[in-house]
Amino acid sequence: MQPKFRNAALALAAVLAVTVSACVGNRPRFEELAPVSRPEVERFGELLRVRWPASFSLGSVSVFAGTDPNRIPREKPVARTLALATAVTVKGLDPSNRYYLELVPGSGGSSRIVAERRLPLQGTDNFRDIGGYATQDGRFVRWGLLYRSNNLADLSNDDLRYLTRLRVRLVCDFRSEPERRRDPNRSPVENAPETAELTIQVEGVDPGAMQERIRTGVHADELETIMLNAYRSFVTEHSDQWAAMFERLSDTNSLPTIVHCTAGKDRTGFASAMVLLALGVPEKTVFEDYMATNRYREGYNRWISRLVPIYSLFRTRGSDLEPLLAARRPYLQASFDTIHEQYGSVDAYLEERLGVTPEEREQLRQVFLR
Repeated sequence: MQPKFRNAALALAAVLAVTVSACVGNRPRFEELAPVSRPEVERFGELLRVRWPASFSLGSVSVFAGTDPNRIPREKPVARTLALATAVTVKGLDPSNRYYLELVPGSGGSSRIVAERRLPLQGTDNFRDIGGYATQDGRFVRWGLLYRSNNLADLSNDDLRYLTRLRVRLVCDFRSEPERRRDPNRSPVENAPETAELTIQVEGVDPGAMQERIRTGVHADELETIMLNAYRSFVTEHSDQWAAMFERLSDTNSLPTIVHCTAGKDRTGFASAMVLLALGVPEKTVFEDYMATNRYREGYNRWISRLVPIYSLFRTRGSDLEPLLAARRPYLQASFDTIHEQYGSVDAYLEERLGVTPEEREQLRQVFLR
């Protein structure tokens, strides 16, 4: 490539990076937020916007805050609404601490504990708490016990202090050894969590090899096939790692736990889905949690899609990467279909292949549900 064209490409890449970074920083205004099907919390700077369905309360709603989801003090609410309101803004809470909010309806219904789904870390955009989801028997997954994330290599010092306050005891790392060498995790020094290296290396999907394929030219249909095969292989080739994960989660001394891979989307998405299904969360909700990655990584994916044509000298289009970057329902469905083809049901897969007996599932539910 001639120097003048190389310099032009680098300049254009820099412009794109600045432009997209600016777009990533934009957050929706309150009035743009769609109605919700369950209580939710979203951060806007130092403010927390709390919303709930109209059916949650016909009267006022009082909001109480605490740093322990099991002991939220009710001496004084941090916010209170008028009747028929479906949202409230909470301010004055220290953003360096993780707060859990208890919503108490004035109409006499049951209270709900909610928190930010994505934690406000600077060095990762897909670090989430899987708490708060309702199960089929009317219970709720406890907040603050299991987190899912992309890689932890870029955590800031403030992020590490934040994680220290979460008291994380275990990190399940599904990345391959080359991925770990390339991007070693950062971990809190004080009360550092144990790391379980549950390596899941899928042919054709390793980030290093994929980067080279993108550079030399790759098409969307090829990537879609690779991803579908990867999700099938989670069941056919990597069940030992999921079994090891469940064994660790069954030990309360391992909680809270972080499960993660590189993007926090595929390997982590399947792991999170299996845990939620084992706890009795409906499949519809499991898909919602899985697809939420698209929302949280939207800015990053947009940036990569604009940059990759330059990186590949236009051998690969930005749109060609969509099957690789997105969390697509057919991918996770391919895993579920493979489970049903080989084991008949998720329950049978959990018990026969992952070693999670009905008794052990009930023990998990006693710990993870409220």
